Amino acid sequence: MKQAFILLVLLIKVSSSYAQYDKEKLTSILTANSWSVKGSNANFPEKSFTFNNDMTVQVGKDNGKGVVASQKEKWSISSSDQIRWFITIGSQTHELIISYAKNGSQYVKLTRQDKLSGLVEMNLYPLK
Repeated sequence: MKQAFILLVLLIKVSSSYAQYDKEKLTSILTANSWSVKGSNANFPEKSFTFNNDMTVQVGKDNGKGVVASQKEKWSISSSDQIRWFITIGSQTHELIISYAKNGSQYVKLTRQDKLSGLVEMNLYPLK
């Protein structure tokens, strides 16, 4: 019985070590920069995001006439298993994936299922 308990604890410890990011790390990545939307498979009105530590985000949205207006929303990060992470911005929930370009630069990929379009994704790159 004692061996089974030790094996279970070891298994939990090993499986939890595969999680590369935690909520604090993801929050620090998002709040470290302002982000511009580059590369998406749909025409999103969102053009930029600035995440704040107070869980608000300034979303730059195109009004359809070429003018980008800033809109304030709430955001939150959640995960049920500490491996797949989801971000809710306003009322929309996206899967949050941290990726790296060929040149080594970091970017954020947001994906979600849409009833009309299927899988939609947008790539966020840091503004410098």
